[in-house]
Amino acid sequence: MSLKKEKILIVVSSDIFVRNYILTDAFHHIEEEFECFYIANTNVTNTKPIKSKNNFIGFYEINSKSKSINQKIFNALTWRHKSRSKSFQYRLLRSTPSLRAVIKGPRKTLIFRFFKWAILKPFINIKRMLITFDSVAEIYMNYLVSRLTHSKELESTIEDNEYKYLIYPSTAYEPEWLDLVRLCRKTSTKSFFLIDNWDNLSSKTVALEKPDYIGVWGQQSKEHAIKIHEFDSNQIFLMGTPRFDSYFKLRNSEIKSYFDFPYILFVGTALNFDEEQILYFINDLIEKNKDSLSGLKVIYRPHPWRQNHIKIEPSYGKNIITDPQALTGSDDKSTAYQPDLNYYPSLLKNAEYIMGGLTSMLIEGLIFYKQFLAFVIDDGTYMTNMKNAWLYFEHFKGLDSIDAITINESFEEIEKNILSCLDKRSSLNKETLDIQRNYYLYDDNSSYSERLENVLNGIVQKNSN
Repeated sequence: MSLKKEKILIVVSSDIFVRNYILTDAFHHIEEEFECFYIANTNVTNTKPIKSKNNFIGFYEINSKSKSINQKIFNALTWRHKSRSKSFQYRLLRSTPSLRAVIKGPRKTLIFRFFKWAILKPFINIKRMLITFDSVAEIYMNYLVSRLTHSKELESTIEDNEYKYLIYPSTAYEPEWLDLVRLCRKTSTKSFFLIDNWDNLSSKTVALEKPDYIGVWGQQSKEHAIKIHEFDSNQIFLMGTPRFDSYFKLRNSEIKSYFDFPYILFVGTALNFDEEQILYFINDLIEKNKDSLSGLKVIYRPHPWRQNHIKIEPSYGKNIITDPQALTGSDDKSTAYQPDLNYYPSLLKNAEYIMGGLTSMLIEGLIFYKQFLAFVIDDGTYMTNMKNAWLYFEHFKGLDSIDAITINESFEEIEKNILSCLDKRSSLNKETLDIQRNYYLYDDNSSYSERLENVLNGIVQKNSN
């Protein structure tokens, strides 16, 4: 038990966090032990779950000026510290205008795009060159920070209510990050940020100012927090993620399949990547191998917020079927659309194995002891193809050492790997896979809510001594 019933403010900045933390009851145990209050960003659309909280305060707003300044801070820090993470270098490559991208665009705006590129490219290069000088960077950062204003609602809430702790689920890339750290420091409120996703600490930017504590996915994320953001080890806690709690509960249970035929699950990526050509290629392979793959189909699950604007088709040949549930989602790429987490366990559990581009669904498959066939292929079209993702993204390092993961680097390897993965299904050791996965996603057989309670109690006890 905690030493006393402390007041905690929980800040919810996005619909993603409503789904991942509120709807999963991630705060259930601390709500019983502490006095928890909630405040949400005005951009949250799924307001009913958070409004139903007993101590819901209301909403806050981050003005557009602060958002713009924060983005400039993030960009400058990414450039300044690009040597800390190959993912930063990849982000910069993708965000820098290239002549290739100009030429490949629509013909009718080619001249306009060329002159815009010719003006912007030197300006960006000069700005980046200047920021490499410590004295210039310090002046620039001080200037940007001096122009920031606190959210009035957050400022008044935190300053007027004497919260001992503030909890904030975060992607490490929101304007709230710096605002909350500074408000907490101003009011002597201890800040505890919960890093929401696998790549958040290695692929976004570097924290200009750091919260008192962070909760991360696993040991790999902890290493990123230390190496890239210079957190001290005692500030970091291995937490996992609440959105996979139900997976661990159900992975050894029988779950009814949505489909009456055997299938391989193909999961799409958010990044621009021509996965359609792989789908058509696999459809032809199944036709070619009818004897050995009789009755087997592929269920395609596109990413709900993919950057590829190609229209999703109901099928990609008679052997490739788009998951019907995915076709009911939104087409606007907005995070206001949140796929139901309860849908995934059956989809994952009943697959023969999983394949696709590199995505966090790989980790979800490992929870269910499923093989993953990763297509790290250059599609010949996008800079964000999976070959580049494999080369640059820090959080993918070491995946090829996991027994259940097969790295597929060319179209010529696909047929062999599809067949060999079918042969390997029963030979994987579950205990070994759990150990290997735990490095990326921590689990200790308790719920996220219980882990959060234990960690918070430890923090409270430490700060009361």
